[in-house]
Amino acid sequence: MLLGSPGASFDKEEENMRRHYCFSVIAVFIVLLISSPVLSATVDDLVGTWTTLNTAKIRVSKIGSWSSENSSTTTLNDDGTFTLDEIDSTGQYEYTGDWSLIKEGKKISFELDDHGLSELGRVWTNWLIELADEYGATVENISFWDVTLTLSEPSVPKKTNIPKKTTIKAKGWVSATFNGENISRKFSYTSKVYFLFKQ
Repeated sequence: MLLGSPGASFDKEEENMRRHYCFSVIAVFIVLLISSPVLSATVDDLVGTWTTLNTAKIRVSKIGSWSSENSSTTTLNDDGTFTLDEIDSTGQYEYTGDWSLIKEGKKISFELDDHGLSELGRVWTNWLIELADEYGATVENISFWDVTLTLSEPSVPKKTNIPKKTTIKAKGWVSATFNGENISRKFSYTSKVYFLFKQ
């Protein structure tokens, strides 16, 4: 029998069936990939007490800068509030505010409440006193004004559920009596909070 017809046509038909099968498998895989929900962080994944690291720096125009790096504790509560406790060379601070998961659990939104903002102003004041002391100067009547404050929205990798660093930035003006002279200077502040692990 020649390699001509029946056997050859059977091989061709089998090859077409295999191609059709492979195409069907790929199509099903793509559909499942598109329709499957992306695993994201949940509130339960994040609620609890975290060991965090804070690095921060304040700069005052024509005066100088002060920086700090401290371990801290951040507690994310299931009622949408948070507390960050930190101790540095100038005292103990408790920053408070609200948090929530956004963008389908892929990021976190943080916002300081009135007490948290007050603590931030207190640490700036204490740092400015320390900065003046370094130069052998005295500073009194410190007030911060025309301040703009931004908090980043850290992402939450689905593989670890450990939030990326949160960055807090502020800029504005500070007025004070510096060595008996009333001054007003621009200032800037940057703080980075690194989530290390959940306790």
